[in-house]
Amino acid sequence: MKRITFALLMILACAFSEACWAAYIVRVDALSMAPTPPNPVMVLGRVTSASPVTLSDGSGTVTVNGLSASVGDFLVVTGNWDGSSLTVSGTTEGFLGPARTQMIYIPAGSFLMGNNGAEPYSYCRELPQHSVNLSGYWIGKYEVTRGEYQQFMSAGGYSNSSYWSSAGWSEKVSNGRTQPIFWESQQNWGSPPWTFTQTDNHPVVGVSYYEAEAFCNWAGGHLPTDAQLEKAARWTGSYPNVYPWGNTWDAEKCNNYYDHNSAGGGYQKYQTSPVGSYPSGASPYGLQDMAGNVREWCQDWLVSYAGSSCPVDYTGSYRVLRGGGWYDSVYDYRCAYRYYMEPYYANFDIGFRLAR
Repeated sequence: MKRITFALLMILACAFSEACWAAYIVRVDALSMAPTPPNPVMVLGRVTSASPVTLSDGSGTVTVNGLSASVGDFLVVTGNWDGSSLTVSGTTEGFLGPARTQMIYIPAGSFLMGNNGAEPYSYCRELPQHSVNLSGYWIGKYEVTRGEYQQFMSAGGYSNSSYWSSAGWSEKVSNGRTQPIFWESQQNWGSPPWTFTQTDNHPVVGVSYYEAEAFCNWAGGHLPTDAQLEKAARWTGSYPNVYPWGNTWDAEKCNNYYDHNSAGGGYQKYQTSPVGSYPSGASPYGLQDMAGNVREWCQDWLVSYAGSSCPVDYTGSYRVLRGGGWYDSVYDYRCAYRYYMEPYYANFDIGFRLAR
């Protein structure tokens, strides 16, 4: 009977993700029962201790190795059970903040950042490729949606200065901003008319760096750094992909200007798509829309990499944007590509995602 139960739970596990992990969802108290399911197992619960990480699902608690988390996080952990603790062996997902943003954990370690010069159409600001070591961090599986951003607005996000930087609040007040531009659900961004409806599952657009930063402060996180966004977008564990899905351009794997045949599963030109609409274009860590759909704000000012042949330092002037938007060129969807704009700038192809 227990074996049948484990098999049914494995089917449930597949429902939690587009990619079905070969893992059984197990109640914590069932880990000590015999027979136990084969590894890997999947455990769901809330963090009750951060050091060591302890997870509780109401039926029991389990210590989790190879993971950093904060008390109160809700996590979905895939790992190997050794009889006393669980060691992470697959992608860990969680939910952060009052908007309940779905997050993926990126483990600590070094990765190769930047362009090695062999990618199609290289910009000087992507060179040279270099090793960067990052601590473990969480990052949104999806771009922040309109539905999530509406919660920020409803919670007084535009009237509470505590969420904003002084520069951001000053900019908001001077412009009388009470919501992002292009906020109305009905939009037309092209000619001839390409009218479409933005739903709660579309990425929020028309947000300046300041607005994105304020949302992240409210949600209990921060904008990802330039390096964090690039690692999450392309690092395989041994080498960096050119695009999130691999090294070959494929217009069917992201929302872009060249994939506009709605009959074939794409979206018309001049519009965003609901987040996660291109699951085959996921990054090696399982993040969606890391290329296309909207450009994404990073917290960094644009500064050249060490050893660059065209050094610039735009600190105080331009923030980095990543990922390419829905109407950019093919080359802009490369994970090494770095765009930049003034922090007050907002447009219909710019959004962001949450990190912690």
